[in-house]
Amino acid sequence: MNFMIISLVRSKNSKLPFLFTFLIIIVLAFTSCVKSPNKIGAEIMPENSKLKASWTDTTSVYAFTEIIDSVRSDELSYNYLGSIVDPVFGSTIAGIYTEFSLSSLNHDFGPNPQVDSLILQFAYRGYYGDTNSTLIAHAYEMAENIELTSEYFSNLILQQYPEDYLNYSFLPKPNDSTQVIDTVAGDTNMFGAIQKFNLSLYNPGLANKLISVTPEDSIMYKPSNFREFFKGLYIITEPKDENGILLRFSLADGGSGLVMYYKNDTADSLKYGYPTVTTPKVNRYENNYFASETDFKNQVVNGDTLLGINKFYVQGLAGVRSVIKFPTLREWSRKGNYSINEAKLIFTGLEEEPYNGAPAALLLVKANEDGTQEILEDQYEGETFFGGVYNSSSREYVFRITNHLQELIADTSLTDYGLYVYTNANSINPKRFIFNGNESLNDTIKPFRLEMVVSDLN
Repeated sequence: MNFMIISLVRSKNSKLPFLFTFLIIIVLAFTSCVKSPNKIGAEIMPENSKLKASWTDTTSVYAFTEIIDSVRSDELSYNYLGSIVDPVFGSTIAGIYTEFSLSSLNHDFGPNPQVDSLILQFAYRGYYGDTNSTLIAHAYEMAENIELTSEYFSNLILQQYPEDYLNYSFLPKPNDSTQVIDTVAGDTNMFGAIQKFNLSLYNPGLANKLISVTPEDSIMYKPSNFREFFKGLYIITEPKDENGILLRFSLADGGSGLVMYYKNDTADSLKYGYPTVTTPKVNRYENNYFASETDFKNQVVNGDTLLGINKFYVQGLAGVRSVIKFPTLREWSRKGNYSINEAKLIFTGLEEEPYNGAPAALLLVKANEDGTQEILEDQYEGETFFGGVYNSSSREYVFRITNHLQELIADTSLTDYGLYVYTNANSINPKRFIFNGNESLNDTIKPFRLEMVVSDLN
């Protein structure tokens, strides 16, 4: 301060010397106050109080696969029909229970009506499998109704009458349509193509039943009367020995339903529709693993969970899920006070080319003691943060589960029942995936692993 006063006094009668001296003072004052960012506070922070962060991928994690009992399958955005044989997972058959509604009330078929044809038709929304596979479809009249207010699952078996109205062999044509991307299943969605089945050729019984209704019956007067009269159809295909295909339909599309083509004594070329747009419908899935690959069968069917160290699996349409365990995670609590800065659970694909394509995303949830599940805390951070989307270049799915693991090491009273991993949109997603285990079968493939950044707070 004295130096500054003296300099200003001496420069009183000269502007240039004054400015020059003032600039020197400012530079000296500034440089004397600036320190390296790395050294700020270093003099007053004890050495043992500095945080020590480290990266690790050695925390133990393992997985094994188990069969899913069922998934909820009523009022889905899509319904699957068909049969497919996977070389690893075995076979899957998808059938559809659906009711039909009246397109208009008080309809009169006229004098002496005669059926030309009764067409069951479904609007395509895609497929899974080989389009060169021939399917044999059957249709049975349901003996009980589906209720919109009830929940139904994929192992549902409803009573049906024994008469088959179809017994029809056909080659699917799902590609006769416009393709767009479906944001729900992350797959190709199709519009325009319609699959048609003539229910009056093999057995005209149902067609004759529907057209025999007269105004005096009051069946066409109220929807509830019609539901009691005709409870719907169960459509199923025969199992395939190899290859096969699952057809994805939208029964909420206006092009789906039954169409009666008929004539009467006063007119011909008449038609009447029974749509499925607003009716209740349920998918039934049957997964048979007895023809599956030996490694898969031993782990999933026979229960040898130790095989999960080499590979494990997920499969949609009520197939299989995997259980994730962290056997040594609580060691961090025993060591002292640690904080998990970031935790990534990384699933790596075993197959170079996943069969029929990899699922676009996985679903990771917390397991409860009773086998139920709940959303992980980390998912509330947003899907972009949480992860789970397939990276085709690395063949990996990555989840951030930092909050979940931090809670487990911070509160040792909590019981860790592990995590469940599924294909995303399991009820409408037939895709499957084989993961590399935490002990890699191949040195060129990265293992299933948990990567963490941990801070030592001791």
